[in-house]
Amino acid sequence: MVDPAIHDHDGGDVRPLSWLMLATQVPASGSGGGIVRYTVELARALRARTDVELSVLATASARAFFTELLGSGDRVLTVPNFPVPVRTALERTGLAQLPAWRRFDVVHGTKHVLPRWGSATGVLTVHDMLPFQRPRDFGLLKRTLLTRPYLASIRQADALLCVSRATQRTVERLVPATAGRTVAVPLAMSTGLRTAEREPVTSLVDREFALIVGDTSPRKNLGLVVDLWPRVVAERPDATLAVVGPPSWGPSELGTNGSESLASGAMQLLGHLSDAQLRWCYENATVVLCPSKLEGFGLPAIEARSFGAPLITSLDPALVEVSGDSAVHLPNDDADAWKSAITAALGAGRIPGTAVPVRGWDEVAAETVAAVRAVLAR
Repeated sequence: MVDPAIHDHDGGDVRPLSWLMLATQVPASGSGGGIVRYTVELARALRARTDVELSVLATASARAFFTELLGSGDRVLTVPNFPVPVRTALERTGLAQLPAWRRFDVVHGTKHVLPRWGSATGVLTVHDMLPFQRPRDFGLLKRTLLTRPYLASIRQADALLCVSRATQRTVERLVPATAGRTVAVPLAMSTGLRTAEREPVTSLVDREFALIVGDTSPRKNLGLVVDLWPRVVAERPDATLAVVGPPSWGPSELGTNGSESLASGAMQLLGHLSDAQLRWCYENATVVLCPSKLEGFGLPAIEARSFGAPLITSLDPALVEVSGDSAVHLPNDDADAWKSAITAALGAGRIPGTAVPVRGWDEVAAETVAAVRAVLAR
């Protein structure tokens, strides 16, 4: 239902949208993986707009973080620090925000669920469709608890914000009833990464290295590169494979040659790095590799482009969309092609002045608001 106070008869806006963002996945620190970064970056960008009055639903432990981000504790609704399944159930039933739901024009689910009840316009961000495309990457409990409410929320949403056109196509293919309710709003790179003062990673200084950014889950396909890496080293003895990212939240895949390459120093598992260190890696890597089997967006590809690093990706539609003609694209199972492309990139080195301008979060926020306004206008 469209609130007549939101628009005049000519479609002009007469007051800001009252917007509730579901953000219980954000920890007290405000930092974390991809969906946490998305939530925080978008909240900050929406907060800066005059046509949105943003509130968030957060855990009690994250109240201080969001109070500072929004400039007011009155805009932070909280739920206790229950386990994730309990919080998800509260959000899905609408009980988490029940005391205040009537005051919002928009309720925005940033991670998998929307409230089942309520009169606000329901907006859901779709980061990927992994629970349906690669269910075995999830443990049985998570698969059982996530899939049904996620699918129900997708079917229910008034607007589905897909993080890439590739993801938009996948949503419409898997859930045909969503056609006409989806819009692609591509992501932007982290503000912290873009503005960080670079800090060298000591173990990589003066080294020739290929960089992979991501966890070790099977869909990231790290094993492909790990297993062919000794063949690269046979031609480039000083080459190092640098892997940045957290452990997998599910099954992990490091190939069959991981232990040997780690022991020889030909591969380094660097874990989590600060934005300053990650920026240095992008700016000094001889080549960045994205061999993933499936992505919703492919943030490392856009980060590599931004910092002018040579880039090789798989043929995953999202990675191809993000990187375009600025990358080499290869099948995710052709080890010979990857080995040849990597050794060629290491031999060629970096070309100065190849950084590509990328969008910012103000653009993401503007397109997000425009998509919601279009729904309200209908």
